[in-house]
Amino acid sequence: MVFLSILIIIAAVLLILVVLIQNSKGGGLDSNLASQNQSFGAKKTTEIVEKVTWGLAAALIVLSIISTKSISTSDEILLDDNDSTPVQVDPTEEEQNNEGS
Repeated sequence: MVFLSILIIIAAVLLILVVLIQNSKGGGLDSNLASQNQSFGAKKTTEIVEKVTWGLAAALIVLSIISTKSISTSDEILLDDNDSTPVQVDPTEEEQNNEGS
C-alpha cells in the first residue's frame, strides 16, 4: 500500500516537471534542446516530451485505480475479520455464572 502511494507521488511530481518544461506556444525549455537533437537525427524533443507526458498521465491513472481497488479489498477483509455474529445467551446460564463467581 505504501509502495503504491510512493509510486503515485513520484509519477505526479514527474508529470508536473514535464508539463512545466513544455510551452503551449512551442518556446518552452525543450525548444533549445530540440534544435540540437534534430542536428543529430534524433526525434524532436517536443514529441518525446509529449509522449512522456501521456505516459506519466496514464501511469498515474492506472496506479490510482490499483490503489483504490487495493484499499476497498483491504477494507472488505477487515470487515470480515471484525464481523462478529451476535450470540444468544440463555439468561439462566448467565445467572449461574454470576452465582458461581
